[in-house]
Amino acid sequence: MVQQPGFANTNTPTALPTILCLHGAGTNSAIFNIQTIRLQRALSSKFNFIFLDAPFPGPPGPEVLPVFENCGPYLRWTRSPADSNLSEETKTLITTVCKETEFVGVLGFSQGAKLAAGLLLEQQVRGRKGFRFGVLLMGISPPLVSGLSDEQRATKIAVPSVVVLGKEDPWRDEGRRLYDEFWEKGKANLLELEIGHRLPDLEAENKMIVDEILRLYRETGERT
Repeated sequence: MVQQPGFANTNTPTALPTILCLHGAGTNSAIFNIQTIRLQRALSSKFNFIFLDAPFPGPPGPEVLPVFENCGPYLRWTRSPADSNLSEETKTLITTVCKETEFVGVLGFSQGAKLAAGLLLEQQVRGRKGFRFGVLLMGISPPLVSGLSDEQRATKIAVPSVVVLGKEDPWRDEGRRLYDEFWEKGKANLLELEIGHRLPDLEAENKMIVDEILRLYRETGERT
C-alpha cells in the first residue's frame, strides 16, 4: 500500500486530526498532493493529510497532461471505468489505512469523490463510527460501494459534507446528481465555482472550500 503525507505537513505535529485524501482516476497520490497544495497550506495548522494510491493502472485522467506528464503510474479505484462496485483490492486498501490512522474526514476528487461518498454511505448503513465529514470535489454519481442491497444503496447520506462542483465541468450534471439524490436534505452544502474539472486556482475560491472544511470540523466536534 502506497500512501504519503501531505506536502504542507512536513513540520506539522502528528497529533493534529487527519483527513484521508483520495485522488481522481488517471492520477495518483503524488499528483493529488500537488493539486491540493493550496488547500493544505491554508489548513496546515489544523489538519494532517494522508494521500492514498489507488490499486489499478489506467490512462491519464482529464486535464492531467501535459502538466503531469511523466508523473505516472496513473491509477484508478476500479478495474475499468464502467465498474460500479467497490473492488476487494480498493476495499482492502481503505480498511488497512483506516486501521492504521484515525481520520476525521475524507476528501476526494472526481472518482475519489465517488469513492468518498461510498465510504460515507457504507459507514452510515453499517452503523460504524469513522469519518465525521466529507469533502467531495468535482464528484460523479453514484457512490462507489460494495455489498449493499438496492434498498441500502438508496439510503440518503447524513454525514455532514460539502459538495464542490465546477460550472464548466463536463461532468457537472453527474456531480449535481450525487448531491441531489444521495445526500439527506440539509446535510451537505453545495459550492459551485466558475471552473472546469479541476481544483481552483483563485485564492477566493480556495478560501470558500477551506471555510467549509473548517465549518464541518467545528460542527462535528472540533478537538479543543
